[in-house]
Parts: sequence; structure tokens; C-alpha cells
Amino acid sequence: MPNFLGLDIGTTSIKAILLDTDKGRIISSSSLPTPVEHSSTGMDEHDPCLLFDTAARCIQMAVSHNQVHALGISSFAEAGLPLDRSGSPLFPIIAWYDKRSQQQAEAILEFFSPIHLFQITGQKTGFSFGLFKYMWIKEKYPDSVKDMEFWLSVPDYILYRLTGKMATDYTQASRTMLFDQRKKNWSDELLQYAQIAPNNLPTLLPSGSVMGSITREASEITGLPAGTPCVTGGHDHLCGAYASGGIQSGNFIDSSGTACAVMALTSEFNDSRDISLSGYVNYIHVVPDTYVIKGGLKAAGKAVEWLASRLNRDDLFSGDALTERYRSSHIPRPLWLPFFLGSGTPAMEPYNRASLVGVTLDHSSEDIAIALLESLGFWLRNNLEAMQKITGLIPEKIISIGGTNQSKLVRQIKANISNLPVETPSVPQSSAIGAALLAAVGTGIAESYHKAPLLLDYPFITIYPDTNLVTHYNSTYENVYLPAINRLKDITVCMQRTNK
Repeated sequence: MPNFLGLDIGTTSIKAILLDTDKGRIISSSSLPTPVEHSSTGMDEHDPCLLFDTAARCIQMAVSHNQVHALGISSFAEAGLPLDRSGSPLFPIIAWYDKRSQQQAEAILEFFSPIHLFQITGQKTGFSFGLFKYMWIKEKYPDSVKDMEFWLSVPDYILYRLTGKMATDYTQASRTMLFDQRKKNWSDELLQYAQIAPNNLPTLLPSGSVMGSITREASEITGLPAGTPCVTGGHDHLCGAYASGGIQSGNFIDSSGTACAVMALTSEFNDSRDISLSGYVNYIHVVPDTYVIKGGLKAAGKAVEWLASRLNRDDLFSGDALTERYRSSHIPRPLWLPFFLGSGTPAMEPYNRASLVGVTLDHSSEDIAIALLESLGFWLRNNLEAMQKITGLIPEKIISIGGTNQSKLVRQIKANISNLPVETPSVPQSSAIGAALLAAVGTGIAESYHKAPLLLDYPFITIYPDTNLVTHYNSTYENVYLPAINRLKDITVCMQRTNK
């Protein structure tokens, strides 16, 4: 069985893994920090050429002297860039989390209602989408886009540099705010709004499609033989879910890294008003004829890192001390509302901020840290209940992936609060592996999308709820967490009025 390369363009690092499909294991890997430039005004950008060079080095390091049958790619979504006729970048890549295009995201609502936008795109308007980054560049730096011939999302640009071809997969296209979920094509209405022609955008393909092959030039800098097939992958959260068993309707996935995404897989696109008003998005999965209803919280692992740094405790969330405190402490812990960058779904209160309630002089830094992890569990439960109500699907377990969920304590807390088993595949670098599996599908080595994950030989670890704590958490969730969210909204409104 051949080897497949999975490349993952992440927010903090670029990773490449080489998957031996005969053994079902990673045989080599590499990782380099994602290059990003931070400005004093809070604007973050990626240099396109530096980003590609870093990705090329990662590929070269992972490949070494091994043979590679094909390459697949996963990536963060939303970020993109304009190119001229020769394919040269005209502007830096605005980071997906950069808020500079908030005004452009709000301006579209003067022309389209939120419900209508959702019915086309399955998305809820926000600053992160590629459309609004393009509109910001067009407004602020018109000379930079007057010669624009193409707009590519980040993985499309990497594939272009590798193959000389321009293509994107449906999941990445979904995060441009220009993709029609029902037609599986670019939206005429939104293209007209943006004044972008269809030929300014890449060819649309399902995830797992061969879109080109490594050029001689790319071969020299990556170590991949010229002619190696390149395959469309997908949005990193979805690639990670795919590699971890999230392949069919009824699966529920908790993907927690820097941010958090909670997903429910369904068999059809649902543009109901209830989904839109709850702030969820609904778009196509990397598996054909499967859709994902996705909610999110913008700060999960980022919040954990923030607390550790503020308490000057780099070791706070590592080791066994926190777990021992969790098991032994009988002092009622304080309550966090983990809304450092807004409440996320299902309330979607963008101006809510994190709050800590009930701290006493008896509490230690460990108690405050455990409370933060518990708040992520409460937030997850709130979303699972909302998704169950919307879809009618009842979760039997939670598939848990992402860097923050690598902590056994985090998974145990989430199991206790949700009263559901938390199943974690021991798949390292799941987004990159998902991309490699899609390469196996695209080249025909895997028989189908559903059978490709069976090539892996990584065990699943399941954590079950502690029945002694389920009742306590039920009471805290219903009598403290949910009422606190409602009170916080009122307080936030008062704070806004006072600050004005």
C-alpha cells in the first residue's frame, strides 16, 4: 500500500505527515510555526511567499527519502488573497481572525437579510469570511486589486504553487461567503454584490478530487517527484473530524484547539430559520451528501493559555497536579463564563465577555483553572442540547478531537457535564491525516470515503461519565450556568451604555 502526504496549514503551525496506509500509521512528520506578522494596530497578516516556502519546507522534511503516492491538504478557512494575471500576490493574506473587515461584514446586511444569506451560503455573516477581506482590500487599497485576476483561499494558493492549477474544494469555498450550498456553485447574487466574475475564482471540486500534479519547479523545493497527484482536502475542522470517525449523519464532534467548534453531521442542507437565529452554520462536509451544522467559541485553548500566562503558571494545565485537585477538592469552585471573544453559539452575544463568579479567599489558582475547563464543558452541553432540538438527532457519544481535548482531565470534565461517553481517537495530527485519507480516496487507493478511515490503525480511547458527579453538574448547569448567561447579557448592555 502506498504512502500519502497530508499537509495542514494551521493558525499556529504548519504540519506535514506521511501516512503509511499499509500500517495505518504516520511514518514521518514535520512542523514549523506558521509565519505571521503582527502590527501595532492589531492587524495580523501572512506573507504569501513566506507561507508557501514554510509549507514547502515542511513537505520536504516529512518526505525525506520516502515515496509519496499523492498529497492532500487541509487548512484554516476564510483567509485568502488576490493574484494578478501571472499568479503573483497583490496583497498580504489577512489572518482569518483579523477583525479589520467587520464594517464590510455589516455593510452586506444593507443588501441582504441574514436569513437570505444563510439560505444561500449556510453561513452567518462575520468579519472572518474571504468575501469581506476582499471588500476591505478593495475599499482601502483599490490599487492593489485593480489588476486582480484571481482570488484564492489559502489552501488554493498552496495548491496553485504546487501544481500551477487553480481549484478549491466545497468546504473551503463555503467559507468565502460566495458559495451556494444547494447549487454547489458560486452564488450569482453574491458575485454580483462583490463585483467578482466567476472566472476570478478557482474551479470548484468535491473534497478528495485530484486537481493537478507537482510541477518540476515545486518538485525541486519540496522533494516530491514531478507528477505526484495533488488532491483537494478541506476545512481543517472537517478533515480532523473525518479522520476521527466523523463520517455520517448522527455523529457529534467536539473539536477544541485555539478555538472550539462543535459539529453535528446531517444528511441534507437545512436552511431553517431556527438554525440561522441560533448562530449555527450549515455547510457541506468533506464526505459527499453529508452536511455539518457547526457552532463555535472563538477562545478555548487560547483562553487556557491566557489564564496560565496571567497567573504566571506555565505548568498550570500540564502534569497531574490539576487532576489531583479536581479529584480531591470539596470546596465549591467558582464559575466561569468563557466568553473572552463573545459567547459563541447558541446565544451569539458578540459583546459578552468572560466573567468569573463566586471566587473566595479559599480558592487556589488550580480551582480557578479547573473552573475554566468546566466552563468549556458547560458551553459544549448547551450546544449539544440546542443541536439536538434543531436536528432531532440524539447524541450517543461525543467524538473529541483537537489540541485542548488531548488533556484527559478536559475530556473527563466534558463527559461528566454532558453525561455522555467522550470518544477520542489516538490519531495524532487528525486534520493532516484527514487530508492524507482524502488523497487516498482521490487516487482510488481507498474504496470509498467511508472506508478510508478504516485504513488507520490508531485505537479509540473512551472516557465515561463519573456517575457521582453527574447530578452535581446537572444542578450547576441548570441553576447557575444558564441563569448566569442571561444575567451577563443584561450587565453587558449596561456596560455598553456606560462606556458610551
